[in-house]
Amino acid sequence: MAKMKQQMFLQFNEQEVELSTVEANVKKEWKDAGKKLTEIETLDIYVKPQEGKAYYVVNKEVEGKVDLF
Repeated sequence: MAKMKQQMFLQFNEQEVELSTVEANVKKEWKDAGKKLTEIETLDIYVKPQEGKAYYVVNKEVEGKVDLF
């Protein structure tokens, strides 16, 4: 069976973002802070399109946010 390619998009107020891009931006911010991706055990991302932000929690303790659009 061939591997399925999947994309998931969030559309809000005539704007669109691919959700994998949101995850990549969170991981980039983590790396830019001098941390390694291998340090991430859990990653929770909360998308709030009305605020244009995605909030995240790494390893149940480190919080941050990134722009959606």
